Amino acid sequence: MARSKGRSVGDVAKYTGTRSTPPPSFGSQQQEDDTVTSGVTFALIALVVFVAISFFAIRFGTQNIEQDLEARASSALAAAGFELVEVEANAATVTVRGSFVQGQDPENAYAAVESVSGVESVEGQIWIIDTDGGNAAVVSGSYLEATWENGVVTLTGALSTEEKLAFVMDSVAPDANETFLAVNMDGVTIKEGLADEAWIGPALGLLHSIAGQLPTGFLRVDGDARVVAISGEVEDKSLKDSLNGAVFAVATELGFSPTPGVLWLDTRPTEEEVVELQEDLNALILDQVVEFEIKSFQLTPQGTALLDEVLVALETAPEGIRVVIAGHTDDSGPDSENLLLSEQRAKAVLDYLIVNGQDSERFDIIGFGESKPIESNATEDGRARNRRIEFTALYVEVEGGDQ
Repeated sequence: MARSKGRSVGDVAKYTGTRSTPPPSFGSQQQEDDTVTSGVTFALIALVVFVAISFFAIRFGTQNIEQDLEARASSALAAAGFELVEVEANAATVTVRGSFVQGQDPENAYAAVESVSGVESVEGQIWIIDTDGGNAAVVSGSYLEATWENGVVTLTGALSTEEKLAFVMDSVAPDANETFLAVNMDGVTIKEGLADEAWIGPALGLLHSIAGQLPTGFLRVDGDARVVAISGEVEDKSLKDSLNGAVFAVATELGFSPTPGVLWLDTRPTEEEVVELQEDLNALILDQVVEFEIKSFQLTPQGTALLDEVLVALETAPEGIRVVIAGHTDDSGPDSENLLLSEQRAKAVLDYLIVNGQDSERFDIIGFGESKPIESNATEDGRARNRRIEFTALYVEVEGGDQ
């Protein structure tokens, strides 16, 4: 087999009409080129790093400013009595959304946010909570309303087809779910010409979700007005936030306007109940002390026995009463060590109460060291009385006379 002849640099020159030249060597010219290239590369990298640092500095700085605006706008709304309005800042523009109750002027909510330093404009909308259960509302087109109490739900509304009505009936029937014990659907009618209810599935899912946690309530989903509304009362503030959040989530999914109207039922303790708890605590520790091991924050058996009696008093009092746990020592030892020991003993008491079922949010702790003796430290009996734990039940007055 004949081999093809390999071509040299000189051969190529014959076809191009040029003289062959040897390849450049790694001489001084190459080094100069490398130096220039390296300098350009370094400059480009430095520029990219600078731009990245500037971007993140601006971005995180803007986020901090927006978070500060949101916090101050929320405080202004709360001070004006609008507890169901949420805010979101984008640069100096604040968007509001949420609800107000009958008797409030929504313009006052916008004015409260506008008064916050740094806010340039306010957008968004808030809707009134129908505290009459929606009976006065005029609803046209496709809609569904549910009113329930103690497991019995009454549905009213207008749907487009018999198939949609059957779907709703199957969803809320007692034998198909554990949410409702009985259902009344006499108020649901079929109307020709209504738009298909693409919202019906999420609406029924929301109904089951909130009715299982809200013993008495009202829900309306209005397809024409594109509104999701809820009302009711709960005793747990976090549950209120969760239920209203569910309305926001479903409304956002559907592209509807949310009207989150679950209110926090004010069940905070009365002044008389606070005084009664304080008297019970005083009686328990009148001639006793919560004992610890010497120079230690380890509770003794006698100390835990007394705390068991304190637990009984706390469990029979309203949970909303806040209690301060204060630790005290005698004057033996350095002041700084006594202060630390008093704080550690107060914390040990708190830990014992929490382990035995108390909510940590109910308590505050403080250590006074040897600074507040109730007896002379000159005698052993006096020093023993000064080594103590005190409980103080708090009654807090807030603006408007409510506690």
